[in-house]
Amino acid sequence: MNINKLRIFHEVFVTGSITRAAERSYISQPAASKMLANFEDEIGYKLFERSSGKLIPTDEAMYLHEEVYGVLQSVNHLEDSIKSAKNNRSGRLRVCSIFGPSYQFLPELIAKFKANNPGVHVSLHLSGCSAIRQGVASGQYQIGLVDKAQSSSKHDSAAFDMACYCALPAHHPAAQLEQVSPQDLIDTAWITLDSENATTKALKKAYNNAELRLRRTIEVHTTIHALSFVNLGMGVALVDALNYHHFSSIFNLPNVVLRPFTPTIIEPLEVITSNLNPLSGLAKEFYDTLISELQNKPGITMEGPH
Repeated sequence: MNINKLRIFHEVFVTGSITRAAERSYISQPAASKMLANFEDEIGYKLFERSSGKLIPTDEAMYLHEEVYGVLQSVNHLEDSIKSAKNNRSGRLRVCSIFGPSYQFLPELIAKFKANNPGVHVSLHLSGCSAIRQGVASGQYQIGLVDKAQSSSKHDSAAFDMACYCALPAHHPAAQLEQVSPQDLIDTAWITLDSENATTKALKKAYNNAELRLRRTIEVHTTIHALSFVNLGMGVALVDALNYHHFSSIFNLPNVVLRPFTPTIIEPLEVITSNLNPLSGLAKEFYDTLISELQNKPGITMEGPH
């Protein structure tokens, strides 16, 4: 299948316009129209419907685009690798992570790595766990950081348990304590992740064991968003050990204090690589540094490789 046809399909998908797709692809509009029409003839179904002057993707196009985008990324990575080899550059590092580690931990680690390996081209992507696992298995990413899950035949992994701390508004009475428990937060509102998140489930269990009612008043997608609500005095939240260690350097939240929480609540983290595609020397060097940094942070314990 012609890669240029895939690129035109992608450009029309994101722009809704043959003209803009042609401009972004540096070809003429008639050539772009012909490529798209040929692509539709090859696959046997229509990809776009015209509405109010825009090309709207069909259901089939919505389904197909995710796969096409992955192929285009892989091709772009290959082209970059070919150019790097020609120019005698040092290679490429491709990492994908869930939000938490990508906020400060990984950028700091990559900055140190780049200082020692200035010729390396680094890609840091942010995505959900399923997409990261699929991307690592397919070779799209070399290293992935995800929520811990059951072992997979497609991955090698190192699992970590990150202790959680309690983030409180500075004016809350429990902010004066050295350690906080559910008994210290009676009738206090909680800002939590979704109900299926491991930390939310553990928090519910802690409150049930203490025979107390958990007041979940705001649900957020990331700990970073939760901290913003805590800073506004809207309640308390859990913060994993990784973000705890970077709290003072990256957050300007004067109304938030962090305290150890008991009973211990764990935020799981897994570092995955493909067990079919060995890491390059540079990627292995970064991986080893990543694992070592996690092992050496207080409040984070390694379960061991799987």
